[in-house]
Amino acid sequence: METVYQKYRPASDILMEYYAYCEIRGFIEDDWKREDTKFKAQCDKLYEEYKIAAAKEKDIKENSKICKDIKEIRTDEID
Repeated sequence: METVYQKYRPASDILMEYYAYCEIRGFIEDDWKREDTKFKAQCDKLYEEYKIAAAKEKDIKENSKICKDIKEIRTDEID
């Protein structure tokens, strides 16, 4: 039969467990920072590619409008 009292754990054991968990958290944080650096670099690269592609698409759209206007002017001149 179990008692309702907590089993005794020496303070030194608790402190050692505490420091072990803190150390593990530090390792995890270091790993996360390394991984985060990789993801940040990839995000930056993709955003730069997006800006270039968006600028090209904008230029294409502007050029198509200009070409359309030129075609209209030419057809007006022919008529």
